[in-house]
Amino acid sequence: MYYRIAVIGLASLLLATFALRADEVPLPPPVGEVTLKVRGSPPENRLLDVGLAIFDPGIPADTSTHSKLGIFPEIRKSEAQFMAVILRQMLVDSNAWGVVRVLPEPDASAELLVTGTIVHSDGQRLVLHLKARDATGRLWLDRQYRDEALEADYPVPPESDPFIDLYRAAANELLAFRQELEDAQVAEIRQVARLRYAASLSPEAFAGYLGRDQSNRYRVLRLPAQGDPMMGRVQRIRNQEYLFIDTVDENYADLYRQMTPTYNLWRQYGREQTIYREEYRQRVANRESRGRRGTFTAMQQVYDAYKWSKIHQQDLDELALGFNNEVTPTVMEVSGKVFRLNGTLDTQYSDWRAILRQIFALETGLPAEGGT
Repeated sequence: MYYRIAVIGLASLLLATFALRADEVPLPPPVGEVTLKVRGSPPENRLLDVGLAIFDPGIPADTSTHSKLGIFPEIRKSEAQFMAVILRQMLVDSNAWGVVRVLPEPDASAELLVTGTIVHSDGQRLVLHLKARDATGRLWLDRQYRDEALEADYPVPPESDPFIDLYRAAANELLAFRQELEDAQVAEIRQVARLRYAASLSPEAFAGYLGRDQSNRYRVLRLPAQGDPMMGRVQRIRNQEYLFIDTVDENYADLYRQMTPTYNLWRQYGREQTIYREEYRQRVANRESRGRRGTFTAMQQVYDAYKWSKIHQQDLDELALGFNNEVTPTVMEVSGKVFRLNGTLDTQYSDWRAILRQIFALETGLPAEGGT
C-alpha cells in the first residue's frame, strides 16, 4: 500500500514536471532525410583546413532550471564533445576539406572555424545552433538545425546516429558555400589564417601585414618575403600546436567509442519519456477522464521509465566525470625539452599554447602576448 502511494506520488510529481517542459522558443523545421554530398578530392589550392571547436553545452547558469529543462550538466558536457566528433566525421567523409581537427577551444586563426551550441537534446529531438567563419571573418553559416528521431532509429545501428541527417545537412551547407568561393578567395583565407596565427605569437612583428576593410573583414596588406626565417619559426610553432591537437584528438575519439553504447540507450529511454510526456499533454488538453490519466498502471510505467533513465544517467555521469577529471597527461617535446601537461584537455591545450608562445619569444627576442 505504502509502495503504491509512493509510486503514485513520484509519478504525479514527474508528470507535473513534464507539463512544465514545453519548448517556448520556436524551433526550425526538421532537416528530413539528407544524403551526404561526397566529392572527388578537390585540387590542393581549393582545400581548407577546418577547426571544429567543442560545442557549447548550452547549460543555463540558473541551476534551478536544469531539472525542468531535462538537462544533466555532466552529460551535456560530454554531449558537446560527442557531437563535435560526429560532425568532424561528416566533414571527413565528404572528402572536400583539408585536415579537420576537433579543438578543445575556438581558434580564430583557423582557416575555417566551426562552433556550435546545444539548444535542445533529449533523445527524441536534437537542435544545434552552428556557426562557421573563415579566417578573414566571412560568415559562412549561422543557423539552427533540428532533427527528430524515429522509432526505427532505436536501437541505434553500429556506426550511425539517430540524428545523422542533421550533421549531413550542416556538412552539405558548408561544402556548398565553399564551392561558391573563387580560387583567389580560398587563397586569401589561407594567407590570412597564417598571418593571424603569426600575429597571435608576436603582434609587434606582424602588425603591418593585415588590415580590416569596411566590412570589418581581414585583408592582406603585404606578404612576408619568400623564405622569411621568422615565418619559418611561426610554421614550426604551428606544427607543434597541431601535433598536440592531433594527439588529444584520440581522447575525443576514445570518449566517443566508450560513450556510444550507454549514451544511445539513455537517448532511447529519453525518447520514450518525451513521447509519453507529449501524449500526456495532449490528454490534458483534450480533458480526458481523470481516472484514465491517473491509473496505477500508467503511473508505474512513468516510474519505470524514470528509474531506468536515472540508472543510465548515472552511468553516463560516471563516464563524463571520469573523462573530464582523469584525462591522461600528455607528454610533448619541443626545442629539446620535454613537457608534461596535466588537467582537462582544454587546460592542457591552453598550457601548451602558452609554452609555445614563450619558446617563440625566447627564440626571437620578441614579446609574445596579445593577438589578432
